[in-house]
Amino acid sequence: MSKNKMVMFHHDTLSCEPILRRMPNGELLCMCQCGGTYEPAPENRVYAFHSADGGNTWTKPLRVYPETGEAVYITEVSVLDGVVRAYLTIHSGRFLNMRCVVMESHDSGHSWSDAGEPPFFPTFCFLRGAIATHDGGIVQAYQYFPITAEENARLVITSHNISDPKKQKGMWDANIDHLESGVLRSDDGGKHVSRYAGPITPIKGDTGRNWAWTEPTVAEMQDGSLVMLLRIDGTGRLWRSESKDGGRSWSEALPTDIPNPGNKPKLISLPDGRVALIHTPNAACSFQARTPLAVWISEDGAHTWNEQRVITDFPGIYCYPDGFYEDGHILFTIEYNRRDILFVDCPV
Repeated sequence: MSKNKMVMFHHDTLSCEPILRRMPNGELLCMCQCGGTYEPAPENRVYAFHSADGGNTWTKPLRVYPETGEAVYITEVSVLDGVVRAYLTIHSGRFLNMRCVVMESHDSGHSWSDAGEPPFFPTFCFLRGAIATHDGGIVQAYQYFPITAEENARLVITSHNISDPKKQKGMWDANIDHLESGVLRSDDGGKHVSRYAGPITPIKGDTGRNWAWTEPTVAEMQDGSLVMLLRIDGTGRLWRSESKDGGRSWSEALPTDIPNPGNKPKLISLPDGRVALIHTPNAACSFQARTPLAVWISEDGAHTWNEQRVITDFPGIYCYPDGFYEDGHILFTIEYNRRDILFVDCPV
């Protein structure tokens, strides 16, 4: 078996959630939130990087969204019929006054235009990875926080006289008791989209969780069912929900035996029926526990993992992997120590 390849191609004061996709022109595109020294912060911006030589060298960063003085965050990049769509959240620096925006590119990510808000979610939603299903559907995961305009205004007013951005109120201070994970589904190539709610994650009250980030990832299994894995901080493991009808209904999320320190996972279906999971299998619940970086392979619909490969256990913090399968390889990007962007080529 060929060895893994890893390339560090960008260093910044902040590099957060790099997302890798193959472009219509054959290049690799990585999009990532950079800038500032922490996240979320008013200085955060989203940049695009291109590679024309398989990830060995990369272009200088290209800013994707026009400068407005607001923070910009990216959660998904999709490619459909030659159109590249980047799903952004534009916010105050504390995820307040949020606008969800779709940026489109018709030249493989070299120039961008504002295509407006995504379906159903003008605000307080983070759109996640989209997949194409064997029945012709397009399914895109999301996490949604039901924060009203009045609650947003209350938090903004509360922070009005606080000069230190780190001490201002943020989205996580909202008076809500749950967040919703689910999917958007289209059966006509994206022209019409339906929303299907999935697992509800309780917060506050007697849950022991003041906040939660589920960051759902969805993949199709060999039998046509869909599996959603969710991050729920403080539990030390990933949680699982299933759909037998193409994402239109979902089972209750239940804990798995997959260790997770509170880090975004990434599921990827392989063409031979297997499924891969990129993650940091560590049950210690802390930011520093996001290590080692691993790729696990399942042959039974993500119930058990017969191959558990450590990509690297070099000391450090590995966060937010995202990528795709292509020609016997899993290609993905990941942030390292919140400063560096790594490109990884993992033969499977």
